Amino acid sequence: MRLQRLLSGFAFVLLAGFASAQTFNVTAPTEGAYLGQTNEVKFTIRGAEQEVRVRVKVTGPIGVTEKEERFSPNVDGEIDKSIQLNFSESTPEGNYVVEVSATEPGKTYTTITRNVVIDVTKPKFLTFSPLPNTFQSGIVPIRVRLDEPNVEEWRVQVNNQDIPNNTGTTQEFVVNWDTSLVLNDGSQTITIKVKDKATNESTQNITVTVDRVPPVITIQYPRQDSDIQPGADFPVVVDIVDGAQGSVDVTGIDVVLRSLSGNFIARVTRTSYRTIGNTVRWSGRVRSGRVTLPSQFKLVITAVDRAGNVATPQEVVLSSGRGRGRGR
Repeated sequence: MRLQRLLSGFAFVLLAGFASAQTFNVTAPTEGAYLGQTNEVKFTIRGAEQEVRVRVKVTGPIGVTEKEERFSPNVDGEIDKSIQLNFSESTPEGNYVVEVSATEPGKTYTTITRNVVIDVTKPKFLTFSPLPNTFQSGIVPIRVRLDEPNVEEWRVQVNNQDIPNNTGTTQEFVVNWDTSLVLNDGSQTITIKVKDKATNESTQNITVTVDRVPPVITIQYPRQDSDIQPGADFPVVVDIVDGAQGSVDVTGIDVVLRSLSGNFIARVTRTSYRTIGNTVRWSGRVRSGRVTLPSQFKLVITAVDRAGNVATPQEVVLSSGRGRGRGR
């Protein structure tokens, strides 16, 4: 009799342990999670004996939607599965309630509720710089302003490589790119990737040209041996060579006349501007009717390319009618 009571007690403990092993848990989404267009409701069940019916009920601005699937346990009575939960771009965003319930014949598991936020909109780039197809040198500030209140992470890369201080979570940011670390001048691709808390992603690619070579100025005419006749117009021809085609900007070229002491006399009027490969030919004319020239004066040319590289200024000293110019 005593042995029978011991066996009965042992059987009761086993049954109680088996019952306590019957569990249902939702591992995703978590409480307060952000859901995008593509999501999974992940769950685990322990101690199942028969096929289990799992139902996902979503309540929110769209009303109520439900989805149900059936799952069979493995030999250990376990189910570790998921149900796809997708939304479209037109799904109203906001707060939702996700209820996940599981039942099998003769058994009902406790319903699990998750309060979530649905966000189906990809992050939007409001502004960014530098602009595509520009020329860059030195420290380049990569500036971005986003339309995305739920930023999970942004990341900036150059040629698919990380650069210093290239990640964050703010809606506006600046990452400084040191172009001195680039091995060779030429085309470079800046990639900005943004992911929000609902895993919506957007990418902005910006192709720029690194140009760290200053332009070289050559005065073709007038030269140091040119005679400038008093009261006569005379042409000015200047060549500017730079490291990349299109990197010289006409607005960065300044051609002026100055006195020997450096005082400004006049700016030379441009008559033409053409590009031949990496060379720009700037042509202008000094009109005597508009400029009163001293017996000696200087023609001074400066240039800055689109990447901000400054050329070594060039000048030639000219004589108006008497003697010859002295150049350097």
